[in-house]
Order: sequence, then structure tokens, then C-alpha cells
Amino acid sequence: MHAVVSSRAVRGGVRGRRARWVTAALAVAALTSGASVAVAAPAAAAQAPEASAQDPLHCPSAACSRAARNMGQPSDTALDSTGKTLYVADDSGAGTLWKVDAATGKKSEDPVATGIGSAEIALADDHTAYLADFNSDKLWRVNLDTGQKHEITTVKNPESMVLDGHGHAYVASGAGSYTLYRIDLTEEEMPEDQRKQIVTDRVGDLTGLALDGQGNAYVTDFTGGILYKVSQATGRKTKIADVPRANYIALDGHGHAYLTSRTEDGVLYRVDLTKEPGTATAEKVVTGLGNPYSVHLDHAGNALITDRTGGNVWRVSHLDGGAPPPPPPGETKVELHPVAHITAVPGGSAVPRVNVTNTGGKRIGNQDVRLKLGPEGVKWGFNVVYQDRDGRTVETPCRVVEGDPGTSLCKDVPLNLDPGQSVELRTEVGTSRGLKPCDMPSITWSIAGTSAKSDWVMKNEDGSPSRC
Repeated sequence: MHAVVSSRAVRGGVRGRRARWVTAALAVAALTSGASVAVAAPAAAAQAPEASAQDPLHCPSAACSRAARNMGQPSDTALDSTGKTLYVADDSGAGTLWKVDAATGKKSEDPVATGIGSAEIALADDHTAYLADFNSDKLWRVNLDTGQKHEITTVKNPESMVLDGHGHAYVASGAGSYTLYRIDLTEEEMPEDQRKQIVTDRVGDLTGLALDGQGNAYVTDFTGGILYKVSQATGRKTKIADVPRANYIALDGHGHAYLTSRTEDGVLYRVDLTKEPGTATAEKVVTGLGNPYSVHLDHAGNALITDRTGGNVWRVSHLDGGAPPPPPPGETKVELHPVAHITAVPGGSAVPRVNVTNTGGKRIGNQDVRLKLGPEGVKWGFNVVYQDRDGRTVETPCRVVEGDPGTSLCKDVPLNLDPGQSVELRTEVGTSRGLKPCDMPSITWSIAGTSAKSDWVMKNEDGSPSRC
């Protein structure tokens, strides 16, 4: 028996972005049942030549860190005007919009909005977002202060969305229509034939979308593996380059397009848009991204890339010239990411945790760890740092620093991390019965010159969540 699985047919029957990887899952399932499987190859899938001027960056590394983690299945991000707040759309379950501190990666306790499906997000200002949901075919306006959603229109299977800054949303419609639309957002009530206009419906497996501000849209044909330029005025398309499994796009404003691709272990490609159309090659600039979807550039030119399978939002620097300079000989470099959503009851124990990642160029063995208690109401518990290794718990005792009862030093904690590896550390502290619900005590971790604060929320004495 031969089971033939078509990528196009699969996309039509499952949740949009997930269908990009469902084909492989179905093939595996068929094999385990004893059937022989022939997976239909995308028609005329292009194998792009790759420029190789330098080795690509890799995640995680000194140039690629996690801007946010444990985000479920992140499909898209948007950064506010200050660069301090990152909004992340998580399309697991019914879909949730989260607010994340862009500096620390800490996720808000409460979601900004729920029931958003598998959404793309674009900010009109720091209080207003537009969401396009592939599952419900709806385009919403969302009040970021209240989470209230207002339906604007419907678009069949929206894959990507951007705002032009002049009262229009451009939406790339995927499976079902493969159409690029221009949608008028200026009027509350408007006939659909006036609100929604077709820019082009001749792109192919339309997925990614970006505007260059000069009257052109750049779009991707995922199945064909092609980057196109489309005139916003006439809909005329021009092939720019072959890009394997070209997914989502960001433009840097300096003649380059960055495109995510789920080839290999997750790749970010760069295409030089200043070259003659059709002559540019796709240069592999980042690898190790997992299952990359959206890509955006922040105010400093760093790429923010969602890894839908790993639950990460990667932040990649040095896109313009390769890897950052290596750390000086002997230097140890780490990143610390406190684990969120920790709670405790007054008089009980809290277990603050932190993820430690080796971002340097050499292996890290033993390291001293310094712990600093937060405000009043917190005391040392067993004064031990714990970590789990190979199915067992490793304990390192700590001692209170003489003359500073709020600080403990844990000597020679065995991190044993090669470059790019991570480990989670935890400790246990006691809390005072005098703490009130919604208080946020903390402990600060310091390792190899880097510090990060873990805080937690006090619950009611009966253990029920407090309304903060």
C-alpha cells in the first residue's frame, strides 16, 4: 500500500502554520503503521545557491541569545516604540497575546488578550495592535491596555500582516486564496468591497510579507522557495532570488532582506536586494533556530526570531558582519534568565530558579555563585544551590558572608557547560508571615560578573492566587 501525502492538501485541512510541519509527522505515522510512504515534493522547489563569504552564526551563542523563553508556540512578535516592551503571540491552545520585558525576558503574569488563535501582530501605536488570525480568518483591532478585541474584517487564512503607516494593513492570505490584500483601516464602518482590495493573486504559496516604504511589497512563495518584489500600485511581481522554503521576511532599510527557513536546524538567510533581480543568492547567516517563523528587526538592528517548537524568541546581533569578537583568553561569559511564574504563601518557602547559559568561547567548569536576598521578609532556607544532572540532584552548600547577613557565597558550583549549553539552578528561601498577597520578594543571582534578579508573587495564606 502506498500512502501519498501532499503538502498542499495537508495545509488545507489543519491549522495553518502548523501544516508546514504536519507532512513529516503524517509520513512518520504512516511508516510506523507499516505502509510505504511517498511524500509529494513541492512542484519546482528551488534549490537556492548560497553565498558563503563567512561561517554563519549559531544559536545559542554570544551573538544569539533568548529574548524570551517558555512562550508556548510563539508565532509572531512586535516591539513597542520605546523598545522596552515586546508583545508575543502564542498560538498554542486558543491563542494568547503576552507582554514581555525586552531587557529581561520576563513575561507578564496576566495575558494582554486571549482567544487570538494563530495570529500575526502589528502595532499601530503603543496602545493599539492589529491581529490577523489564520484559524478564524478574522482581522482584529486590540486595545493593549484592556485586551478588548474589535473585528475589522475577514481574510481567508492570513499568513502575514504589516501596516503601511497610512491607514492600511497589507495581508498575505495563504491556503485557500494565496492573495495579497490592502485593507483600509481608517473608517469604522465601510462596505467590504471598498475596505478590502486585491493587490495581486499571482504569487504562489504566499507566506511572508514586508513593505519597503517605496511602494513595493516583498513576499515569499514557500513551496516554490522564491522571494518576489510586488508593486503595491500595479500588483506586478518580479522574482528576486531563490530561497529554500522561504518563510517570513524582515527588511533592514539598507538593501537587505532577512528570511526565516525551516531547512536543516532552522536558518536565517540574507538576500542583497541591490543586485539585479534574479541574480542575488541566499546567504545563510544564522543556524540553530529550531522551527523559525516570524522575523523582525529591533531598534538596534538585532533580529527577533520566533522558534515555534522550542518556545523561544531569539535575539541575534552582528547580522551585518558575522560573529562578534571572541571573548578575551580566559574570560568566562554567561547569560542569566530567571524562571518566571514563581509563587509562595506567607510563612512558607519559595524556590527561585535561574537558567545559566555559557555564551563564551570556552568550557565553564566550577564557578562561584553569589546570592543576595531582596527586601525584608525573606530569609535563608537550607542555603544550598541545587541542579539536576543525569537524573540526580547535585547540591552545593553556601555560606552567609561575614558582615552581610543578606548575602551568601556558594563556592565552586559545578556548572560544567560547553559553549552554548545551559543549566537551571535553584535555591530555597523562607518567607515571613508578615508578607502580604501580591508582595514580590526577590533574590539576585551573580555569576561570572553577570547578575539577574528572580522574584516571586506572594499568594493568599490559603494558597489561592491573589488579585494583583
